Amino acid sequence: MLDGGAAAFSIEYPCHSPDRQRWFQLMVTPLHDGGAAGAVAMHVDISERRLAEHALRASEERFRQLADAIDAVFWLVDPLDGLIYVSPGFERIWGLSLTKLWDNRSLWLEIILDDDRARVEEAQKGQFAGEYDVEYRIRRPDGSIRWIADRGFPVPDAGNGRGRVAGVARDITEAKQAEQALSESESRFRLLSRATNDAIWDWDLLTDALWWNEGFETLFGYRREEVEPTIESWITRIHPDERERITADIRLGIDHGADAWVGEYRFLRHDGSWAYVLDRGHVIHDAEGRPVRMIGGMTDLTERRRDEERLAKQAALLDIAQDAIVVRGIDHGILYWNRSAERIYGWTASEALGKSIEELLYDDPDEFTRATETTLTTGRWSGILTQRCRDGRAITVQGNWSLMRDAGGRPESILAVNTDVTERLALEEQLRQSQRLEAIGQLTGGIAHDFNNLLTVILGNSELLLDQMDVDDDRRELAEMSRAAAERGAELTQRLLAFSRRQPLEPKAVDVGHLLDGMRGLLRRTLTEAISMQLIHADSVGYAFVDPTQLESAVLNLCLNARDGMPDGGSLTIEAANAEIDQDTARSHPGVEPGQYVMLAVTDTGVGIPAENIGQVFDPFFTTKEFGKGTGLGLSMVYGFVKQSGGHIKLYSEAGQGTTVRLYLPRAVQSDETAERRYEVHPSVGGSETILLVEDDDLVRAHVDGMLRTLGYRVLAAGNGAEAMAILARAPEVDLLFTDVVMPGGMNGRELADAARRIRPDLRVLFTSGYSESAIVHQGRLDPGVQLLSKPYRLAELARRLRRVLS
Repeated sequence: MLDGGAAAFSIEYPCHSPDRQRWFQLMVTPLHDGGAAGAVAMHVDISERRLAEHALRASEERFRQLADAIDAVFWLVDPLDGLIYVSPGFERIWGLSLTKLWDNRSLWLEIILDDDRARVEEAQKGQFAGEYDVEYRIRRPDGSIRWIADRGFPVPDAGNGRGRVAGVARDITEAKQAEQALSESESRFRLLSRATNDAIWDWDLLTDALWWNEGFETLFGYRREEVEPTIESWITRIHPDERERITADIRLGIDHGADAWVGEYRFLRHDGSWAYVLDRGHVIHDAEGRPVRMIGGMTDLTERRRDEERLAKQAALLDIAQDAIVVRGIDHGILYWNRSAERIYGWTASEALGKSIEELLYDDPDEFTRATETTLTTGRWSGILTQRCRDGRAITVQGNWSLMRDAGGRPESILAVNTDVTERLALEEQLRQSQRLEAIGQLTGGIAHDFNNLLTVILGNSELLLDQMDVDDDRRELAEMSRAAAERGAELTQRLLAFSRRQPLEPKAVDVGHLLDGMRGLLRRTLTEAISMQLIHADSVGYAFVDPTQLESAVLNLCLNARDGMPDGGSLTIEAANAEIDQDTARSHPGVEPGQYVMLAVTDTGVGIPAENIGQVFDPFFTTKEFGKGTGLGLSMVYGFVKQSGGHIKLYSEAGQGTTVRLYLPRAVQSDETAERRYEVHPSVGGSETILLVEDDDLVRAHVDGMLRTLGYRVLAAGNGAEAMAILARAPEVDLLFTDVVMPGGMNGRELADAARRIRPDLRVLFTSGYSESAIVHQGRLDPGVQLLSKPYRLAELARRLRRVLS
């Protein structure tokens, strides 16, 4: 209730309507009439005003958040209250706290340098009229000077009857410094352009305006007023045959973001003659990376070109020669370099001229020095040299050098005629190696067949004797010695066949990483405890198309060699990775094909190989081990296997630094034809099938007949192909033909098998041989579908292979 002394009042309150919340203002005005109390109440809808106030507060909050985040200073000035807001960026840029600014609002002006303050104060007078835009310098508390760009904008009436000014101040110190540096650079450029004889030019890419220095008049005879300062005027003086090419090259470089351009062309002189010029331009980009200017210089090459043309006519005859013809000064600087020198060494004449021939071509300065001293002393030198090409290849040349003298008889230069004999020497060495291999192959092949026949009998009988003897039988040691001797003889023959590339290979697509993992246990047992071993291969290593058994043997041989090279222990690393042999590498290694390979490397930290022995490491019977410690066939066997497989082998070694052997094995394309086959592991058991045994050697035939019967098979034996065909004609129950490959007479094992299958297409065939020649082996590989059991073999091997073929 209102009493007589009540005063007017108002309150704001919300009210919920069906569609949204609304706000009202209740205004109560008391009435007094003769002491009686009363009042007038009025309700006003203020919902829109409340929404506007809320939006204003949200907008101000967003502005403050933005001002806090941006690296600039936002400020607000009221015409009566002066500075009323400054964003936190003030503390970062000015180096002063906002507290100090609010304590002394004139601090903003006080830290402006004296030379700039009056200009700022004058600019502030027009800020409420929208004319405040000024740059000035301030001195921070740490003494550093910063440039500030300050600009104000009038804002609408804030409801208090007066306008305000909002502004932003940015630190532009770095931009000012860059601007000053550019100005100083341009000043130096103008001064430098006056000091050079070249024609210096400056092209504005935005306006096509062109500036040039006094050198333009000196070189080409034009006065400045005779040439329009535009790029179009310049282009018209380029020779018509070259104009389109030059302009296209320049525009292409600019459009694709090039930083520089170089070109040679003919330029029209004032007197109508043509000058050969070398023109070089450098593109300048703005802060956004856009090309805005190009600055360059033109050098007159006319006299030099005339000299070059005169020399070119003289050199044309020398360029016909297939040999590298090089002239060098007494200081070894190259004076002449013909076309064949470009072809042989890889450097163009322009790249080689002026260079030191010793630094360009020679890794061994002693070899070069000895040849040069002989030339200077005797006037001539001839011999073999090793030189380096641009791509890093080493080549061998036959050099013939002559000393050239001046008119006074003083040594002036050395003329060298160098013939590349790298391929010739490689072919000669390849021929010698091939002849050596052929001789060893003929020797090995000549004895392998008969020798392995004998070893088959010796090895088989030794095993039979051992099976029949008690453990404590005194004769057991003799039988074991016989077996061991037979095994060593077989291994020796196999290694000779491997080196001479005459062993029958059965290549498949082999997962090299998987093969190495499977050999881990065997290799670990082969090494001493003092040797650590590491296998490295990625999952992405491809398949190699090789004989997996021979690859395992090669890896084992390499690891045994590494073990013997680390008598005091060390580390062994076996690594597999994909590799590619390019055309240049293949060309420098005769017999190697370019393409994709799987590289397998074996590295040890052992004693290494002396340099004088490196060239012999793959030769058969060469060994540095003590007498009786090795056959000298380990590396030669690996070499023969890799070469026969179509691969490449490299050995790197240094005395005291260890050895690395890298095998490059042909990469396999995995498909149904090349996928590695997985056979069942058959136990050493026999069977009851009928086997036709064909063997020309009586001892071997009798021995194998006994082995087959021991395994339970029914055996029909023949001494040659004719006898075997007669047996097949009358004995249709034969399940498998087990035949030697090499037999005297008119029919070898392969021909027998072909004839037998013409009358018995389903007949199973297993070949055996101590040396197969070319009957079932071509390009060093077993013919597709051929099953071969190499002599000598044991009873268990015979049993497993028979069951595999029969199954």
